[in-house]
Amino acid sequence: MTKPLQRYYWLPVVDESSSGGMVRHAFRGTYADASANGDSFCDKRFCLAKPSEMDWIQAPSCQDCNSLLKALKG
Repeated sequence: MTKPLQRYYWLPVVDESSSGGMVRHAFRGTYADASANGDSFCDKRFCLAKPSEMDWIQAPSCQDCNSLLKALKG
């Protein structure tokens, strides 16, 4: 049986838990539909802003978001 497709996108956001100040988190939906704030897959709320190219390069991915998405895929 096929699981329903769930759309999500990754976005670097300011995250005080990171020594670098930013982390890439996964958010439900599409970036085009995003509002000013969003809840990540790891259940944290963030202000969403347009990241710079350096933000994408330097921000590590959230391991909690990554693990939850892997579990959804089965």
